[in-house]
Amino acid sequence: MAVCCVRDLCIGEGKPKICLPIVGKNDKDIFKQAKSFENLKYDLVELRIDFYEDIDKNDKVVTLLNGLREIFQCPILFTYRSLREGGNIQLTNQEYVELIKTVCETHLIDIVDIELMSGNEVVFQLIEIAHQNHVKVIMSNHDFDKTPTLLEMKERLEKMEILGGDILKIAVMPNSKKDVLDLLHLTMEMSGKLNKPLVTMSMGQMGVISRICGELTGSAITFASAGKASAPGQIAVEDMNVLLEALHHD
Repeated sequence: MAVCCVRDLCIGEGKPKICLPIVGKNDKDIFKQAKSFENLKYDLVELRIDFYEDIDKNDKVVTLLNGLREIFQCPILFTYRSLREGGNIQLTNQEYVELIKTVCETHLIDIVDIELMSGNEVVFQLIEIAHQNHVKVIMSNHDFDKTPTLLEMKERLEKMEILGGDILKIAVMPNSKKDVLDLLHLTMEMSGKLNKPLVTMSMGQMGVISRICGELTGSAITFASAGKASAPGQIAVEDMNVLLEALHHD
């Protein structure tokens, strides 16, 4: 599996790295949640900015990031998840670009999520902004209704790599056990073909297995919950650590 190193964390080697999402709607909620992580074992955090009620105020977003950087020494992943991909709000392309530009230029974040389906022009622009500021890119695609065909998922991952993603992520909803197995098969196949780390998951209760077997299949990050989940099927971080350790092999 390919490796992407951020701060002291090498994503793509050893056990899947555990990411804890922060999904508060205001500063009070966010800092309360962040401080609750203090005694937990995890590798990176994700700020889901689409839940933040002041997402349209760039100065408040920057102040928020400053506060989080004082709390966390680990990598911070900054994610705006659009409404069309299961998020909490829909920004215009101009608002999206301005937001990502603002936060990347602060150098307070380490990784930024960029949605593949934003369109090539926006994606190219955002990747250039991120890389100019030494921020890694998780290029992502989410389908909360179904699991696309194997060919469709393969083509999306290949396109993510071509466009310049540093980590390639796809999350899908299974409607059958076969959908889960297809996603696992795809992950194993593509992790051997692509030159970037993969992050894949089959969402919901049916897909829970995909969140814990990444070391076997080649999925480099798994998202766990610490009180408040950001997607269906997330496992509590304490349980995730036990499960990953049980499946770990040297």
